[in-house]
Amino acid sequence: MTSTGKSTHAARLDADIAQSIRQALKLDNDVPEAEIRVDVSHGLATLEGIVETDLQKDAAAADARRVKGVRDVVNRIGLRAPF
Repeated sequence: MTSTGKSTHAARLDADIAQSIRQALKLDNDVPEAEIRVDVSHGLATLEGIVETDLQKDAAAADARRVKGVRDVVNRIGLRAPF
């Protein structure tokens, strides 16, 4: 176990899941992937950032949910305020 309490195997698996989510976001034309941060802990994916529309926010969460190994998604993506 590491000092954070995660085994090295679990940390690697979470890193692989996070990378797969980032790749899924990158491939989705509806999602501005550069605006979204991804963190995964024990299969729980947390998405954070700011996007323009609800469509982008919802599409990012849907992309993350489809990734193998994701147990659940916490969608903390906010919407940019209109000018």
